[in-house]
Amino acid sequence: MDLASPARSPVSITVRHLALVLLGSAIVVGASVLLGGPVSASEHVIAVANSSVACTQVSGLARFDPRLRSPGTAGGRETIHLDLVLNGCSSPALPPPITISGALQGALVTGTGTGCSTTLGAGPYVSAGTLTVKWKTRGAKISPTSLFVPQRVRPTQVQRTASARQGIKVGSPGSPRSSVVGDFAGGNDGRTSSFKLSWKRSAATCSTGLHFLPIISGTLAFS
Repeated sequence: MDLASPARSPVSITVRHLALVLLGSAIVVGASVLLGGPVSASEHVIAVANSSVACTQVSGLARFDPRLRSPGTAGGRETIHLDLVLNGCSSPALPPPITISGALQGALVTGTGTGCSTTLGAGPYVSAGTLTVKWKTRGAKISPTSLFVPQRVRPTQVQRTASARQGIKVGSPGSPRSSVVGDFAGGNDGRTSSFKLSWKRSAATCSTGLHFLPIISGTLAFS
């Protein structure tokens, strides 16, 4: 007697394989629906170029090159390097539960010299340089970059008391106007965009050379 198993026809194998594939696809789609995940592989990109954004929490570091000193020079080139974190941000184009935060980096060059009281005086001063903001969103996808050219800075004078706060406004009103390219240009190329920073420093910093300023608070508004 032949005890060998009967051969399966190619048609039955193909039908069975197709049934297994369809069952697997149904399970994946069902799980995606139950978990609230997207079935589509692509995510819709929200256009925010003509919208505005505001951030209420700014922190990080400002670095001066060359260092500011007391006394320093009343004229000459000074470069302010900024490395900032932006939190507490919101935009009309990104309603809740969408959230947005960012990081701002770049350098501004001014001709205000290396003296503590001179460089951080009343201003405003003309500045050259482009600052880059990389945006991070949750719950939506946007084009992630703003390029900010502030044109002007208005610092406040450094004081010699350890408890006093000083600050700087980047992109103060006046001519030439600020500009934003990319996200959050506000429909007017970012002409009214700016941000403010404040810090607290030691009374001995100017005599030893002011190089880094920890930024303890600030705000940003692109529009």
